[in-house]
Amino acid sequence: MSVETIQVQGELLFELRSRQDWINKVPGILPKRKIQGEVWLWVDINGNSFHRGEDFTFADKHNTFPCKVYRIQTLTDKHK
Repeated sequence: MSVETIQVQGELLFELRSRQDWINKVPGILPKRKIQGEVWLWVDINGNSFHRGEDFTFADKHNTFPCKVYRIQTLTDKHK
């Protein structure tokens, strides 16, 4: 598998400092979506994404927090 570093534009929504922070705050901290199908990107300090609880456990164990959550900017949003 070839892994590439990519760059995207996004709005920082919030940051989670630990797995326990995720347990305590989500879903209550989640903002309303602006549009249906909106994409949020959950990223650790190494640029890896979170998709399930196992990722938060791994990040806690290997000290890759914080997890930053971004609302990905669409092309049309950028030009509104």
